[in-house]
Amino acid sequence: MSALSKLLRKAYKMGDIHSLPEFRRQKERAGRIRFLEREEEEALFSAIRSRSEDAWRLSVFLVDTGCRLGEGLGLIWNDVQDGRASFWITKSGRSRTVPLTLRAQQAAQIPRGRLKGPFAMLQQVRYRAVWNEAKAEIGLGADEQVVPHILRHTCASRLVQGGIDMRRIQMWLGHQTLQMTMRYAHLATNDLDSCVVVLENPLRRPAETAAPAAAPAPGAEGAEGDEISFAAAAAEG
Repeated sequence: MSALSKLLRKAYKMGDIHSLPEFRRQKERAGRIRFLEREEEEALFSAIRSRSEDAWRLSVFLVDTGCRLGEGLGLIWNDVQDGRASFWITKSGRSRTVPLTLRAQQAAQIPRGRLKGPFAMLQQVRYRAVWNEAKAEIGLGADEQVVPHILRHTCASRLVQGGIDMRRIQMWLGHQTLQMTMRYAHLATNDLDSCVVVLENPLRRPAETAAPAAAPAPGAEGAEGDEISFAAAAAEG
């Protein structure tokens, strides 16, 4: 719907249409986000590597940075420095810089030669072809959700499951709004573990939970008795 709206607005500005139609927006239902398990990643990456070392390097870089395929392919050498990668051409229009894991750094380290960047020798069409061959080899050919973008979902899912807060994940992925990042919030099951601890404890009676009365200080009981006797005598008088 958003893509259609952009096309219509562009056509309106260019004078191709004379008015903009109105659409009644419907809320999108939150669907299941598919991500790779560790075993799936190992099998898929092994199949990719057997076909193309460069495609394997890019796959490792994508899953550890969470960047989009176009962002990874568009990197130039100056974008990868001091253990960090900067993405300037992004979907949200906002640049971002993220630290790199050790294997992501190694994936981007190749002889420069005449290449513009670490993955400049690849094109999307060729990479997707290698990807599709590899996923078919490991039995995931019929899974329509296993596309290169799943590496971005996988990175986000691992950050959430690792306890990273949503605001930092938003910054890491370069999401324009926090709402986009919240699609992964249901994966943070560890945040609910403390609820089980509370529910597992049996309910206690008020008498059992009340703190025991403090023992009187030495001599306090006698002093209290003398005070009561004195008050009673005063009342009788």
